[in-house]
Amino acid sequence: MSKQSTATGLLLPSREALLWGNSDLAFVIEAARRAEQAGYDSVWAGDSLLARPRGEPLTLLAGVAGATSHVTLGTAVLLPLLRHPLSLAHAVATLDRISAGRLIVGVGPGAELPGTHAELAALGIPSDRRVSAMLSAVERCRRLWRNEEPGLELQPRPFRADGPPIWLGGSGPRMLRLAGETFDGWLPFSPTPADYASGLRAVREAAERAGRDPDSVATGAYLTVAVADDPREAAGHLDAYMRTYYGVPAEVMTRAQACHAGTLESAAEWFAAYRGAGARHLVVRLARPDLSDYHQTAGQLLGAARSE
Repeated sequence: MSKQSTATGLLLPSREALLWGNSDLAFVIEAARRAEQAGYDSVWAGDSLLARPRGEPLTLLAGVAGATSHVTLGTAVLLPLLRHPLSLAHAVATLDRISAGRLIVGVGPGAELPGTHAELAALGIPSDRRVSAMLSAVERCRRLWRNEEPGLELQPRPFRADGPPIWLGGSGPRMLRLAGETFDGWLPFSPTPADYASGLRAVREAAERAGRDPDSVATGAYLTVAVADDPREAAGHLDAYMRTYYGVPAEVMTRAQACHAGTLESAAEWFAAYRGAGARHLVVRLARPDLSDYHQTAGQLLGAARSE
């Protein structure tokens, strides 16, 4: 089993602020500030330009960096193809400097959905080889951060010489192999703890084949949870949330993503199952069809995620 320390992060409500908060992105910054005060180890922001609109994550996290002092900042996940690699490397290095090295860059190629193809088309970017294009962008960012591109000297340099750690989201065979071979961490949606354990075995085996220490690959998990005193009420929250957020019922999303609806006690057991499967850094998304009692509930979820 990995010797990595355990951590719990909160996915910031950047899309929820548009859906239910009249685009009040100050609410997102406040959520990060309160998460740090409550004891969360990290806060994260998602990314989408047109498919599932929200505040731009690197911009938001720059604001979060100024409102916090020690909490880790992460993207869950950033879509590199939405940005030119040179501009991406510049923005990430700037954020890494602003946050004094508190940044983790979770990346993904974008889901195989019509909205993904549409937003890439709007940028004039081909979407038929997204994984290869994402890998190319990531590698170019790393070269730029290391000052290895002839004729180019990117400033500012990131806080760390090689740039911030980059985690890969995804669970297909190719993504599992890549996570083990070349990335600093793995952050999947794995629908069940058993799926997670199986995927982690593949990641660790790929790392070993590549001559890497499997424990050097950080193990995260992206977990969506709705809680209420009545499990049926929690299930209703999850369904309403998913229908508004993704346009499909919770029943559909739970086949693709790790989702739980229940009491705080059942959520604690669910979190523990992912810990038992090898997830060391849980990234928790609170699912409810409004922003009422958001800060209080987020604090309660931290206790559930940390309980043994």
